Amino acid sequence: MWAVTEDSLHILQTKLEKLWSFLQTRSDLINAHLVDFFTEDTWDRLVPKDLQDELLSLSDSDLTSLPSLTTLQGERKKATETGDSKSGEEKSTILSSTSITTESETTHICEYNKGTEKLSGKCGSEKSCSPLESFRTEAQQYVLSNSEICVSLEEIWRTLGVDIKEEDKQRFVKEHMCVKKSHEVEVLSGVVAGLCHSCHIDQVVDIGSGKGYLSECLYLQHGLTVLGVDASDSNTHGAKKRNQLLEKQWTILVNRAKTPANGECSNVSEPIGEAVTKNSESRAEDRKSCSSENNCTKQQEVASTTQKQTQCSKAGDRKMRSKGGSFTPTTAYIHPDTDLAALVGIRNNDETLSDLRLLLTGLHTCGDLCPTMLRLFVTCPQAAVLCSVGCCYNLLTEQQTGAATEKYGFPLSQLLQTRGVTLGRTARMLSCQAVERIGTEGRLPAMSLFYRAVLQVIVRDKFGAIDKSKTVGKVAAKSKDFMDYVRRALRRLQMEHADLSDEEINSYFEQYEGKLRHLQAFIQLRACLAPCVEAIILLDRLHFLHEQPGVSHAALVPVFDPVISPRCYALVAIKE
Repeated sequence: MWAVTEDSLHILQTKLEKLWSFLQTRSDLINAHLVDFFTEDTWDRLVPKDLQDELLSLSDSDLTSLPSLTTLQGERKKATETGDSKSGEEKSTILSSTSITTESETTHICEYNKGTEKLSGKCGSEKSCSPLESFRTEAQQYVLSNSEICVSLEEIWRTLGVDIKEEDKQRFVKEHMCVKKSHEVEVLSGVVAGLCHSCHIDQVVDIGSGKGYLSECLYLQHGLTVLGVDASDSNTHGAKKRNQLLEKQWTILVNRAKTPANGECSNVSEPIGEAVTKNSESRAEDRKSCSSENNCTKQQEVASTTQKQTQCSKAGDRKMRSKGGSFTPTTAYIHPDTDLAALVGIRNNDETLSDLRLLLTGLHTCGDLCPTMLRLFVTCPQAAVLCSVGCCYNLLTEQQTGAATEKYGFPLSQLLQTRGVTLGRTARMLSCQAVERIGTEGRLPAMSLFYRAVLQVIVRDKFGAIDKSKTVGKVAAKSKDFMDYVRRALRRLQMEHADLSDEEINSYFEQYEGKLRHLQAFIQLRACLAPCVEAIILLDRLHFLHEQPGVSHAALVPVFDPVISPRCYALVAIKE
């Protein structure tokens, strides 16, 4: 699914249609609002009785790990290894309690009948699966990691003839960022640098650059010329000040690493210096001399060998700007028709315009910014490569009936647009769940969700309705107990005048306290569908790229550890 062909488009279309059909059968679940859990009798209305019983029988540990694919696969592997030494009957019992089957292992898919709200079916084994196991089995067929659609970084590099080594990674980003941001910047900067070299990119445009973390790393560590674009002037100003400080620190760090006590060269930071010099000096020469694919591959191998060599150099050679590469933060609002060439400082009458090759990147571009970047990539002649990681699906705008010509964030593909596909904000909120982290942290859903659901009952009983435009916010974190929470929340909702005694508030808590486990179980069950909703959003974007006549390669690539960075998929695309 890396090269764009008629076959790849057909495969993607089939996957998307099946996924959308599945989500339609689960529309009540993915759109269920937790605030209304008690007021709308969600537990009995949406969860079949046999599934209720099984969910309530789970231990805290099992319930916590329920949505996590990685955790569940690990449990299955562990159970398999344990079962090897047991009898056939004992082994079957262990596997049936932890098994998570993939699409190839499943011969019969459970069907959900919205009219009767019954869940039934069998797994691909002689014995019937439990209702919960059937539910998870079906949902996990549509998770991206099981879709056989995604492409590994290794395959990308193999196709492009890039030799990426682990020792090329440096410690600089780890010393100046939190663990999550350090991981993201370190990984994505390496991906972008590899794409820049193999595709002969002149300049990187970091869209939604924010504080400039990724841009700074691309410039300082990889020697690339980067334009950081952000709509916030305060972000741009902060990035400029921060970059000036980091340039000085980076120069000191490099010089220290290159001048050990014994006066000999150090291997540790050699890729830093080589990256700074090689990118600017070799890019123009590579483009002229590479007349064929074989010739390009040979030059890339030579460049890789050169980078590995250890050479001594004077401290003056390590000054960043003297060796090409720079980081320029700028404030601009990006739209699909943005003139990127003008933004990087090249006008229509410039002779270099036709040769300009840009790479568009963005680290966790929020909401509609990622779809806008994809549209800009397609329409801008100078945009040659794309490497984008999106996030905040809840902020996406969605296509409305009768307004298909508007450029909404979802759906992006012609395929889903013509089918009038919509998800809704609640479903998009669900897609932002960090399911791998949920299993790793081992914590059940926050008590604040229970507080809010019970508060909704109070508001219904006392006021009859609630103004949807008003929100409670993070009141629970400041509250001592449920009573304190209710008082604070009602003030926030401007309902503090309610005739509500402390005894009455306590009675509401006691009435619903026994159903806390129902809410926790429902949240975890619903979270199993979160990766499916994310999958349709990302596959829609991939299908959009495969629909474009000028795109030769496009893939979804898992780049981050999903526990550290839940939005872990990058869209990588190359034009012909």
